[in-house]
Order: sequence, then C-alpha cells, then structure tokens
Amino acid sequence: MGWLTVVLTVAASWTGTPPTPASAAAAALAYPGMTITQGQTLCTMGYVDPATGLGYSAGHCDTATEVRDEAGDVVGHVVAARHNRVGKPTSGPDDLVVDYEVIRLHPSVMATDRTAPSFIRPLLADPATRPRPGMKVCHQGATTGKSCGEVAAVYDGWFTMTAGSGDLTSDHGDSGGPVYAVIPGVPQPVLVGLFRGAHGAQLAAVTWADVKALTAAAD
Repeated sequence: MGWLTVVLTVAASWTGTPPTPASAAAAALAYPGMTITQGQTLCTMGYVDPATGLGYSAGHCDTATEVRDEAGDVVGHVVAARHNRVGKPTSGPDDLVVDYEVIRLHPSVMATDRTAPSFIRPLLADPATRPRPGMKVCHQGATTGKSCGEVAAVYDGWFTMTAGSGDLTSDHGDSGGPVYAVIPGVPQPVLVGLFRGAHGAQLAAVTWADVKALTAAAD
C-alpha cells in the first residue's frame, strides 16, 4: 500500500472535514506505531487521539520539544512529560514507574487511531481495561514491527511481558509504542500500555490506565 493510498484511505474515514486529495498527499499522518524522532532520539508513537489532537509516547523519549516523523517533518510538540526512573537502570516490584509524554499534534497533521500497516482497525483506548498476568498482548515498534507475547506480572504503574508461545521482541526505537490486547468478543485491539524497553530477560511497559489518569489535565 503506497503512502498516498494510505493517506487517502484514512481521509475517507475522517470524522472532521477531510482534506482534498492534493492537500492529503502533502499532509503528515500521525498514527499509533509510527516512527517519531526528538533530536537524536528514535521512538514510537504509542497512541493518537483524533478527538483531542494529542499523541502519547514514552517520557524517556523527551529529549527535544519538537516531534518529527520519519521524513523529518514536524508533527507536533511535547506539552507534558514525566519520567521518574532517570538514573535508575532497574525497577523492582515495589517501585512506582512513571514514563510518558503528551504530544500536541500540529493542526495540519492528519490524526488517526488506526495502526499500520493496514489502517483498518482503530485502537481502543479504554482505561477500564488493565493488564493482568497471562493476558495475551502484542506491541508495535517502529524498529521491530508487531510482535506478541503475554503479561508476566503487574506492578505499580507498569507491567512486564514475556514471549510465552509468541515472538515478543524489541530493539532501539520501539520505546513508547502501543502494547495492546486482543480480547475475545471485542472487535478492536485494546490499548493496555506504552512500551518502555527491556527489563532483564523480560520486556516492560507502563500501564495505559495510569498514564491516562496522570495526563487527564492535558486533554
């Protein structure tokens, strides 16, 4: 699927006033799982809320206020960020972990909550759905793409994951990406976390419900 086709497909399902094809071709598209850069830091967009024009990623990605896409175009700027584990390479079961940033998208940017590469199913961001041990989850990283596993343990503001019978993996640049569950009876993937990175032999994410509670004032 070409870039213009993707943009026009998203524009066709737009809830506001869709851009013309000519302007759509030049418009930047913001979506969960996209590559973002802040200065020299490569990360992943975790969620995009088309209703508020806000994007979310990991707080440790906040090394520059301007947020750019893979093409180098500015898609927004950081309006809030917290990372309480600076200088602490490990986190224990009793530790609270806070690691998020809120991005105000530029008015010209097309925002969608649909994930690449198909842009078919919106990502449901329901804070009532929290991770639990054994929950089957996937994450979308700018570097590694989609991989899946299961929740290992849940702590204060964060949780760990293992591959289980899946292919869960990560690499530099995946930080901030969406971690979502596919729940029987729910047609859409449900966001449960924002990816943080490696945690020993496991992987870790901050819990979306807690991020949402902390960032409510930015909406």
